[in-house]
Amino acid sequence: MIRPKLSPRRPLVVAAAALAGLATAFAASSPALATSPSPSASATATASPSPTVTPTSPAPEGPACVSAADARYTHTFKGKRGEASITLVNGPLCEGQEQSFALVSYVAPSAKVAFPQYVLDKSVKKFTGVGAGELGVATLDFKVEVPQCYTQVDFVFGDEIIDPLTDNGSRYGHRKVGSPKAPGSQSTGKPQEAWYNGGSETCSPAPEVIAESDCEGNVELTLVNRSGNAAAAFTITGSGGYTETVSVPMRKIETRKLNPGQAQELKVTAPGMEDFTGGWAKPEDCQEPEAGEPDGGYESTCDELIFRIANPENGATLTSTFTPSTGEPKTVTVEAGRDVTVTFPASPGLTVTVTGDLASGEAIKWEQPKDCEDGEEGGSGGGDQEGGLPVTGAAAGGIAAGAVALLAVGAVLFVMARRRRIRFTA
Repeated sequence: MIRPKLSPRRPLVVAAAALAGLATAFAASSPALATSPSPSASATATASPSPTVTPTSPAPEGPACVSAADARYTHTFKGKRGEASITLVNGPLCEGQEQSFALVSYVAPSAKVAFPQYVLDKSVKKFTGVGAGELGVATLDFKVEVPQCYTQVDFVFGDEIIDPLTDNGSRYGHRKVGSPKAPGSQSTGKPQEAWYNGGSETCSPAPEVIAESDCEGNVELTLVNRSGNAAAAFTITGSGGYTETVSVPMRKIETRKLNPGQAQELKVTAPGMEDFTGGWAKPEDCQEPEAGEPDGGYESTCDELIFRIANPENGATLTSTFTPSTGEPKTVTVEAGRDVTVTFPASPGLTVTVTGDLASGEAIKWEQPKDCEDGEEGGSGGGDQEGGLPVTGAAAGGIAAGAVALLAVGAVLFVMARRRRIRFTA
């Protein structure tokens, strides 16, 4: 078969027509591109419509904040281990706001809820509000000691700790984290209830007594419950009918000071402790108070030989005997803070010897003053003569002028008298 030859112009015409149709269709579907002075390669790579952009308001400066009442938390709680944490999930708190939390462990009388309970350990922390541009703490972690004996552990809103927990006392109530009502309901966690009761044995005190005497006769008792995990009850019995019962919480110390009338005989008892018995004992480093020295003196007048003794307020009680050469001896007792005068009628040759707590050492002789009037009793001695001073003490001289006085009826001149002071040997 003979095939006719195709004209080379026909295929060219068909191809040109196809290209013209394609260009026309593309221009109709993309008018924007058709008029673009510089179409990009990406504009020709897809025929999908361009996305719509929605304007948004500017972001506020700093993070959004909440009030303490609107805050929400999540928590963890491991009561047996004494651990807890709480996270603020919609915070931070606004400036000026704050929220405290506390983890508290107690010693208790049983593994179930029972009273009284005493605080063993506590941890208190808080979230505080932040200002614009500031960052706040998001999580608080807590750790407390848990006793080996019966215990209760509470995780609560607020920083008020109840100690002790008693039958008729205050309760944490819905302050407990995870409670069904506010504020406890502001937090969710695993477990939801953030409180624990447990333990395996009864708590017991560890009482001891320390007694310390002072130099004034007082006794201070230190009542110690240093290592116990329960309160210790001490009973103190002292002299003069004194008695007192003192409760010392665990790991605490109390002191009581007993005066000399109460401290002569003491007994202290407490469950779990051997009875303490004792009383005031003079410390070795006490210094004896220095007794004041008495002041003694004598004088010869025309009529008498006069002894004067002055015992200071801090002096010791003194007893001495005054024995004259003629007449009866005189014994006197001089208490602290008192003055005593002992007199003997003047006579020629009169001497007096002092013995006892005060001693003159040798006889003291009466000496007639030189200006005594005629007719009065007198001896051969003159007012200027020194005599009768004790050999056991130094002579203290001081001549005092006698006073001239007027009697109610008539004028009688008292003569000058020699006075002599003597330091007695105590």
